[in-house]
Amino acid sequence: MLRIAAAGFLILGGVLGGIADGARAEADRPDGSPFALRRAGVMKRIGGSVAVLAGAGDPRAYVPFRQDNNFYYLTGTEVPGALLLIDGARRESVLFLPPRDRDREGWEGERLYPGPEAQRATGMDAVLDAARFGAELDRRAGAAEIIYLPRSPRETAAVSRDRALAAAGARRFDPWDGRETGEAAFERNLRDRLGPSVEIRDLAPVLDEMRRVKDAWEIALLREAGRIGALGIRAAMQMAAPGEYEYRLAARAHYGFLSRGAAGYAFFPIVASGPNSCILHYGHNRRKMMAGEMVVMDFGPDYGYYTADVTRSFPVSGRFSAEQAEVYRAVLAAQQAALEKVRPGATFREVEEAARAALELHGYGGPFPHRFVHYVGMAVHDVGEGAPLEPGVVIAVEPGVYLKEKNLGIRIEDTVLVTADGHEVLTSEAPREIAGIEALMSEPAIVEPMQD
Repeated sequence: MLRIAAAGFLILGGVLGGIADGARAEADRPDGSPFALRRAGVMKRIGGSVAVLAGAGDPRAYVPFRQDNNFYYLTGTEVPGALLLIDGARRESVLFLPPRDRDREGWEGERLYPGPEAQRATGMDAVLDAARFGAELDRRAGAAEIIYLPRSPRETAAVSRDRALAAAGARRFDPWDGRETGEAAFERNLRDRLGPSVEIRDLAPVLDEMRRVKDAWEIALLREAGRIGALGIRAAMQMAAPGEYEYRLAARAHYGFLSRGAAGYAFFPIVASGPNSCILHYGHNRRKMMAGEMVVMDFGPDYGYYTADVTRSFPVSGRFSAEQAEVYRAVLAAQQAALEKVRPGATFREVEEAARAALELHGYGGPFPHRFVHYVGMAVHDVGEGAPLEPGVVIAVEPGVYLKEKNLGIRIEDTVLVTADGHEVLTSEAPREIAGIEALMSEPAIVEPMQD
């Protein structure tokens, strides 16, 4: 996905298929869970202050609930309308949940509600009724004097910070709308309650830096997301043929994601054939593919709250023409040059410059319409400043060439983990070499069974 230049509702490991047994066992032990360790990390960074977060509310449509990324990162819980208070002075974490609603449970199934059972399941110091949030905040805020809360937009299914900020800005400056964001309203209500003596600071930079470097639990999820993403794309490649439709390739990849345990997709599918291959975020996917054309397919799963981002470009007819192969080899060389730079200490700029230099060497110079590197994690365009790479950072590397006059676009993208001695490509099961692509596309398509 390009980054353009200009029990019930509790998940502590139950749906995380494919993770090592040791990682799952750690998550099932609340006091040693990654969520508890992350909350401790927040306490260390805010000192004696208090941090508060509001989780996502009920969806407005008939779609599955998905928690806000930051809230899930610190709690592992999936309950609409939840709140979290982290007290750095008392070294306590308190989760606030809506009260039990048996009528709703009859419609939607059991969910976590306040009480000792939720406290044991989450590893929180207390799990209280959401109606008590204000009183608890009043009791702790006076001694803290500083309250942290994330000012960034909530990230739920298929939401990245960049896209959310753009949407919020468009609504804010729409003369027929002009509404403030939910995050702004939360802060305003907080300030009205606590008064001017309490300082409010942004928690987003703290969480962004923590999320930028992934822990072992996250890396296990990202590895599986990368595998699922690559296999979904691989299956879609086998379906390509003259007369086939773009949306059917999208559906085939999506089935591959779901059949391997993904909750859905990390962003809308891009299946861009012929002239559409030069449209960077094309998403209509309604066109019939024609012989002799190329397809740029950019897609990825949402697996256990972690994503993968993979793009492959391949010929509709199964074999590259001489011109298509020439452009493809240039883009592949650019990606390989960029990957060789991915190691601890390298910068985004160094990785991108390597790709740009390779493209220029092959006769495809700039200006380039999009960046070639971005973070990947809980969001496909994940959070974090452009600091030097270090072990545990995950990025996407995606050079591309777009020749509009020839209706020929080619992009190659992989999700890549920075390791202690270099890097690991997490989406390598989708072939990148021309010979591997042509061999795969010559095989009959196989629809794999759903996994248990």
